[in-house]
Amino acid sequence: MADSSNVSILTNIFTAPNDAFAALKERPRVLLAVLVLIVSFSVVSFYYLSHVDIGWFLDQQMRAGNANIPEAQREQAVAAAAKLPPLLYGAFGALSANFALFLIMFLVAVYYTVVSYVTRDGVKLGQWFALLCWCAMPQVLGQVAALVNMLINDPKFMIQDSVNPLSFGNLLSIEAADRTLLQRSLLGVNPTAIWTLVLQVLGYQSFTKSSFTKAAAVVLGPLALIVLIATLFALRR
Repeated sequence: MADSSNVSILTNIFTAPNDAFAALKERPRVLLAVLVLIVSFSVVSFYYLSHVDIGWFLDQQMRAGNANIPEAQREQAVAAAAKLPPLLYGAFGALSANFALFLIMFLVAVYYTVVSYVTRDGVKLGQWFALLCWCAMPQVLGQVAALVNMLINDPKFMIQDSVNPLSFGNLLSIEAADRTLLQRSLLGVNPTAIWTLVLQVLGYQSFTKSSFTKAAAVVLGPLALIVLIATLFALRR
């Protein structure tokens, strides 16, 4: 029987993922993984949004999202945003970051559950959700890197794309400014996110006893479709 304690799973997800997968399928624990994810994403989001110049940040976001906004309207929105306390933005950032993270993982778990229902492999929603939470552990390393980056470099005028020093945009010294949304998203990808995807493929393969090719197709197929749709949409603009 695989050791299903939280500490063993946390250790094994980095050093012996197959042992972690066996333990999770047998007994899907999520408490420690969820707590670690909440703390890491909350701290980074709170610190950034409570230290960045909110007026400058909103102006950058509005220019990147819609360059056609009238200057007067943009200045009015920036002035209104600057009146709110930074701690409020930090708290909102922490809540929204965690909401988005766990919503995505829940939706992916539902997708895997639907696939399991069709293929009759017997894996349940709770097992898939636990797998996804633990597979996200490498991303905590990226959050730690982002926090260290902000502690060393003042984030007051730091664009959001440059917060994580491990992103490919930062590693390759490619500026995200004036890039399309798809390009900025790709430049924002970092090795820990790829690590997470690899773990998901291996975890899916372990849970369902399927081939690596099938596991990769199920896990990466929706991402490839999203990138394809986004690319076609960007080309039509």
